[in-house]
Amino acid sequence: MRNSLSRAIACVSACCAVLLAAPVSQAEELQRVTIRVSADIPGPPFPTALAMERFKELVEEAFPEGSEVRNFYAGSLYKDADAMAALSEGNLEMGWLLAGKTASVDSWLGMVVQPGVLTTVAAVHELENLETGKMLLERLRERHNIEPFGFSDLSFSLGIAGKNRLLALDSMQGSKIRTFAPAINPAVESWGANPVVMGFGDVPSALESGVLDGVVTSIGAWRSISEQTPYFTIAGIGTITFDSYWVGASGDWWAGLNEPTRNKLAEFVAEAMQFHDELSWCNDRFSIEAFAAKTLSDPGIYAAGADEARPLQEAIGTNVAEFLKKDLPDEADTWIDRYLEEGREASKRLGPGTDPLEKLDCAQYRDMLKG
Repeated sequence: MRNSLSRAIACVSACCAVLLAAPVSQAEELQRVTIRVSADIPGPPFPTALAMERFKELVEEAFPEGSEVRNFYAGSLYKDADAMAALSEGNLEMGWLLAGKTASVDSWLGMVVQPGVLTTVAAVHELENLETGKMLLERLRERHNIEPFGFSDLSFSLGIAGKNRLLALDSMQGSKIRTFAPAINPAVESWGANPVVMGFGDVPSALESGVLDGVVTSIGAWRSISEQTPYFTIAGIGTITFDSYWVGASGDWWAGLNEPTRNKLAEFVAEAMQFHDELSWCNDRFSIEAFAAKTLSDPGIYAAGADEARPLQEAIGTNVAEFLKKDLPDEADTWIDRYLEEGREASKRLGPGTDPLEKLDCAQYRDMLKG
């Protein structure tokens, strides 16, 4: 659990100069705002959606009368790739988007999707401090006219949902498995399955029609499709696949706000992101507790051991890195290797149990996450 104050300071310093003194009340200088926030995720009680609702409450309570935050879920306004383009063009105010999904706009963002790199909670939270993470955030600003606020947790229990248990390599053969990013496709292909890149909003109907047999997703998203895919398999943090949200604002829109407004919005974004990371962690804990499968044949969430997951990891090998190097320009190759090196070093240095989030009392969020 990252300290919310330090994160707020980081966001503010990245976005604008901190006010050292103000002759009049900052609240008096806040502008009236209308903010549309796009995300291709389920609505409440999905953790990300609850965090977006928290941001909405904070803004509408503190900002002048008539200010409004409009949250759009399940790609109802834009799919993530389209939302990124809309941010760049000034046609959308804010987005809570996945790096993997937006890699179709800028393939450099696919670097973070490499499996087996960030494999501890603290290492995941170190992403925005790694040289690769800092480079990607600056790339959003300089190349895409997007003001980034940082990375936010997707899930520490990304896994594979299926109509049947998908774990052993022979169970994968010929299966049509939804992925959320092109860089995940080489991993799925290495298991003998057929990847289908698809936004989550289209998943339920695809499962119903037989277009999909399985879904690579988070536990939180799995809960909304658990009747269609009763088997969910995880294998540790980032060992099979990984992704991260990034939160950003339109550079044109952001530049048009005055300094007090930018400062206050950056503070509220930081608070919402911290809230989201706590909810995401607790939602996984509650779900694993409630839907634990004791055996492979039982429906529910099965936590694969290291020996069970090893064949999948070995099959992936360097396929994802090689895909990225073919997809990206030559100058990106050193960054792909650098992320592997510094990410794995962070995972060794920041081992299990070293992040405050792992000690969080989740009882406070139980009723909220039940919906």
